[in-house]
Amino acid sequence: MSNPADTDGSAGARAPEPRLADYATLAFTYFTVGVTVSVAMVDAGVSIPTTLGAALVVYSATSELAFLAVKDGGGSTLIGVLSGWLVASRFGLLAVSLGARYRGPLTERIAAAINSFDPNVGLAVQQFDRRRLRRVFWQVTAALMIGWWVGSILGAFLGDLIGDGRAWGLDAVFPAALVAIIGSVVRRRDGLTAALSGAAICCGLIVVAPGGLPILASSLGAVLALVAVSTSATAVTSSPPQEPTS
Repeated sequence: MSNPADTDGSAGARAPEPRLADYATLAFTYFTVGVTVSVAMVDAGVSIPTTLGAALVVYSATSELAFLAVKDGGGSTLIGVLSGWLVASRFGLLAVSLGARYRGPLTERIAAAINSFDPNVGLAVQQFDRRRLRRVFWQVTAALMIGWWVGSILGAFLGDLIGDGRAWGLDAVFPAALVAIIGSVVRRRDGLTAALSGAAICCGLIVVAPGGLPILASSLGAVLALVAVSTSATAVTSSPPQEPTS
């Protein structure tokens, strides 16, 4: 029997733990992303040591691609780095959402905050049991790291043989995996509200706002969902009970 302290009191059915096939899919997804990003970096004239260093330190495909987009558009290295940082700042929001339920030693919590990304946080927060949350988070993180690093190394050294990863459709793997990850979340009213609100905000800003800002602003969709669901719940609980009719 589980300890009540190990659960967060959330109602609803337990989310299933990812299976081995799910971890393998995530590892392959990040493998393809690593290949695609490294090939793009090398093709853009970035040296192999710098490409591998970015894969190890930055560990963010969107940040590296934001950097390349600025450089390809004639921007400076500083602006490129700032653009990558802006895009990656969403990981701070993910770390906050995870930290509200993550229980563990301080050093482990710091490591979890540093390694908070879309797939591992998305799958972990669906677990109502805190011990399962920690286990799923680190197992998914391991799958992501292995796939990302192997793909980054392969793409950096064999990019000339692989060619443009987009021609192979590798750039479509990452968004497809994210859609699969959030599939169970958008079946709930709060999740669907957050997804639709965030998408609307991002689409409205993408043609007028600097790169990366629409993605950050779309996180306001979660706030709108929280407010809407809380308001609805308050209205229900504050409504006077109906007297039975004879």
